[in-house]
Amino acid sequence: MTAKPVHGKPWFPAALSLMMVGWGANQFVSLLVFYRQEHGFSEVMVTSMLGIYVVGLVPALLWGGRYSDKAGRKPVTLFAVSLSMAANVAMMGSLIGTMPLFAGRFMSGIATGLAMAAATSWVKELSQAPWDLASVPGSGARRASLLTSAGFWLGPVAGGLLANYAPAPAVLPYSLHILLCIPLLFVVARLPETRSGGTAPGSPVAHLAPHPGARRRFRLVVAPAALWVFAAGTTGFAVVPAVIPGLGEGRLAYATAAVAITLGCSVLIQPLARRLDTVRNARSLLTGTGTAFLGLAFLLAAILLASPALGLIASAILGSANGLLMVGGLLEIQRLAAAHELGKLTGFFYTLAYVGFLAPTVVAFTAQWVQTAWIVAGMLVPCLVSLAFIGVNSRKHLPQALERVDSVRAEAGRVPRAR
Repeated sequence: MTAKPVHGKPWFPAALSLMMVGWGANQFVSLLVFYRQEHGFSEVMVTSMLGIYVVGLVPALLWGGRYSDKAGRKPVTLFAVSLSMAANVAMMGSLIGTMPLFAGRFMSGIATGLAMAAATSWVKELSQAPWDLASVPGSGARRASLLTSAGFWLGPVAGGLLANYAPAPAVLPYSLHILLCIPLLFVVARLPETRSGGTAPGSPVAHLAPHPGARRRFRLVVAPAALWVFAAGTTGFAVVPAVIPGLGEGRLAYATAAVAITLGCSVLIQPLARRLDTVRNARSLLTGTGTAFLGLAFLLAAILLASPALGLIASAILGSANGLLMVGGLLEIQRLAAAHELGKLTGFFYTLAYVGFLAPTVVAFTAQWVQTAWIVAGMLVPCLVSLAFIGVNSRKHLPQALERVDSVRAEAGRVPRAR
């Protein structure tokens, strides 16, 4: 089957679905204070609601990618957006108890996992011929990562503003998200499907066999970096405000600034991440992991010097690491995966990345017995180990088939050859 060229930007609505599902998942974070104050939910109850999200997320990441490789990207993405809307409907029921919130958070986790595995792959495929004749290599990964990060940032911001300054804070944030998703569903339903009978029709890599060293490179290069994707981000906006001494009553405002700086830098750095990428080594992942190490070092200095300014600098650096690693990791796996396993490998990548969400919990738990400066110093060690591991294996198990494609294109003058 040969796909016909598509006019416009079909990748954009697919990427918007990532943003809206991320928005729906993360707006709950900004409503936590409201639920504690107005509904009297305990810390254990709120933490449990955060945890059940992960219970739905991880299986959906692992299963959703595999299923979209076989059944198609469109049905999985449509289901993810619809489930995100249903999750918001459930969470409007918080006035009658906690069970609707638990159900909504669980559904939200499933929706996020499905979207990140399937829609990320869909954006990549829609960002190449025949659906996009103007994009350059790596555009798909950058677009998917950028819109995902934007959703993660917009959700808490919009939810927080509505909860604090608008009426009906238990309903309005969720209602706004649902209203924005309704027209998106109709647009996404009209997008071309990139998977047909186990192939991505018209894709330049549709008929390439799986790279023989893909599993080894994923294990030795991508996995050590993936662990720091969200570890860097959550440390920047959750750990920094919690461990900087002397903030007093200004800690809430400082925490808000840390969130904005971390996620803002994550979004802004991503165009640079694609430019750093090359098929010849793991330069993008080395840069991202090295940036995470630098951010942790600044955080340690901020704690020792009791400097809020250094803390915000650390948040900016850690947010940049998050953006660099997300784009770099997606670019690596999109080169390594054959067309029929892109969704599966994307799911594996994000599953490892979500391990990093445990960083604030580990820090808070360990801080009961160990000073935070020692904890952050301890975090520097595994980050350095990851950096060394990636560096040693940077040029090993490279996807030679794609190197040849890159060479042919460079000689033909279609794209600049990677250096």
